[in-house]
Amino acid sequence: MGYDLAMKQVLVAILAITSIRWHLVVGGDVVQPSKSLKQVPAMYVFGDSTLDVVYGVDYQGSKPTGRFSNGYNVADFIAKKLGLKESPPAYLSLAPGTTPLVVSALAEGVSYASAGAGILDSTHAGNNIPLSKQVMYFDSTKAKMQAKVGSAAVRILLSRSFFLISVGSNDLFVFAAAPTNPVAPYSSLISG
Repeated sequence: MGYDLAMKQVLVAILAITSIRWHLVVGGDVVQPSKSLKQVPAMYVFGDSTLDVVYGVDYQGSKPTGRFSNGYNVADFIAKKLGLKESPPAYLSLAPGTTPLVVSALAEGVSYASAGAGILDSTHAGNNIPLSKQVMYFDSTKAKMQAKVGSAAVRILLSRSFFLISVGSNDLFVFAAAPTNPVAPYSSLISG
């Protein structure tokens, strides 16, 4: 993934999180499900463990769900604030079958977030779904949605949906933990 594209994605994530934090602070209330109908038709989540879906012990029924964190995370609270029952299910839990994936994507959204992911594909490579692959999974999901209900319906749904992105902290951790010359892996991003 190119440096320019990565930086644009970081900027979008910062703006999204800043506006969400501003809304929650200015609203001044505890994050609870919206008392009205859903404010958005669906929510699509991209990023790392800060948004990866809940593990289970402290979550509904105290059973592992395939989610990373052990308890509610930012995505869960935002979903409730938007009037959704909960944050959307994880892509990999839906991906084996087209029907569950498309139904979820159309009705509530999908979470593509993966613990350990970074903006750079090299961040914890092989141990997560990097942002570039999350975007590819979304493109695949979108194509399946379009095949089911048509391009116009999907375009309207996505234009009214909420996209949540939080990624980049793992890139910083890898950079900071580099034992020798931490700049070397990143010099190709800014040269040429």
